[in-house]
Amino acid sequence: MGARPSKGRSSPPSTGLPQDPSSPSSSPWMDLQPDFADLLLRRLTSHADRVRFAAVCCHWRYVAREYSSHGLPPPLPWVRFPKGAFKNLSDGKWHFFRIREQDTCNGTFGNWQLFEEEEPRHGCHYYLKNPLSGATMRLPGRYDESIYLNKDGSREMSSTRRWSEFKIQKVIVCSDDLVAAKVSYYLHCSEMQSVVVCCRPGMSSWSRGLSNGHWYADMAFYGQKLYAVTREGHLFAHEVATNTSKPWVYQIEQVIPAPSSDGFFLESPCAMSCYLVISHTGKLLMVRWVRTPQNKKVELKVFEADLKMLQWLEVKSLDDQVLFVSSDCSKAISASGDGDYMEGNKIYLADYSLNLFLYGSSHTNESACVYDMTSNKFQPLSLGGGITRAWHVAWFFP
Repeated sequence: MGARPSKGRSSPPSTGLPQDPSSPSSSPWMDLQPDFADLLLRRLTSHADRVRFAAVCCHWRYVAREYSSHGLPPPLPWVRFPKGAFKNLSDGKWHFFRIREQDTCNGTFGNWQLFEEEEPRHGCHYYLKNPLSGATMRLPGRYDESIYLNKDGSREMSSTRRWSEFKIQKVIVCSDDLVAAKVSYYLHCSEMQSVVVCCRPGMSSWSRGLSNGHWYADMAFYGQKLYAVTREGHLFAHEVATNTSKPWVYQIEQVIPAPSSDGFFLESPCAMSCYLVISHTGKLLMVRWVRTPQNKKVELKVFEADLKMLQWLEVKSLDDQVLFVSSDCSKAISASGDGDYMEGNKIYLADYSLNLFLYGSSHTNESACVYDMTSNKFQPLSLGGGITRAWHVAWFFP
């Protein structure tokens, strides 16, 4: 094997790798060429194993950081359970991170965890923490009351209050200087509202949101816009102003209506949910499952957003892609490549409600299932025992 210069990797030192002064000169690792160490690293599907690989010696650390870092297949995600417990999906090993008693974990987003910090004198505060690196990011505990959008296009603002009673349902770290959130709050103590808001890390309050009366099931940051989808599948684009001292959503537009469904009307009483995920090839996808009380059958379909023709296009096959979707965080992973440790055209769903409809009470503690796009069949995904009431599980991507 050669050193594969076509991938733009820099050539290692003449001996293959930097010398480790603490290693004996007769160590076999001294003579292991980067190509062979790279092949070994690509067979490791666990993030923890890759960390251990880099800790063996400086030779392997060089391979992990400089030689293989750009083209390395992503590791398999972990499953986040309550109380700071994580399970590695590839090897089934548990990982535990300490959580302060006064803090509550409200979700996992990528490799961040959202915590709500209770302080008797100062109320609730939110912050994001990466359990692997220890990095933290403070988030506002208040937001300016939303502006309501009337059907005729006019805008109505009832007051200039800053609301403190709201719930962050999803967070997206768009950049080092922009954080977006999907929040819910009660209007007039009865009606639940859902809006998309923004902030910069360290700000005292979220931006003022625009409320159009729709309840959002999920959101994604795509093409410098924030997209939110309703439980039926209506897609809304949120334009964000970032050239001001406080970023804010200044415009909402429905870009794609919900796709039609054969055999039933979405307006009828039925259970459904939608997820937005960016494909491995850079497309905006929507995964939607629907269960009607008439046939009691769950229908799952995948759609691609055609933002030029303003329509959803049904995706019949994901090819080599694997989708991991949950209300907290979703991600697409390629099953092909040097790793070759996954089977493509499948969707892994962490959704307690979906599993309840599929399997009843016997599998509800598992909270996850796999959908095969080839056979159009669901299978329960065993997450193992040891933790009860595991209904709020989510994917965590180290």
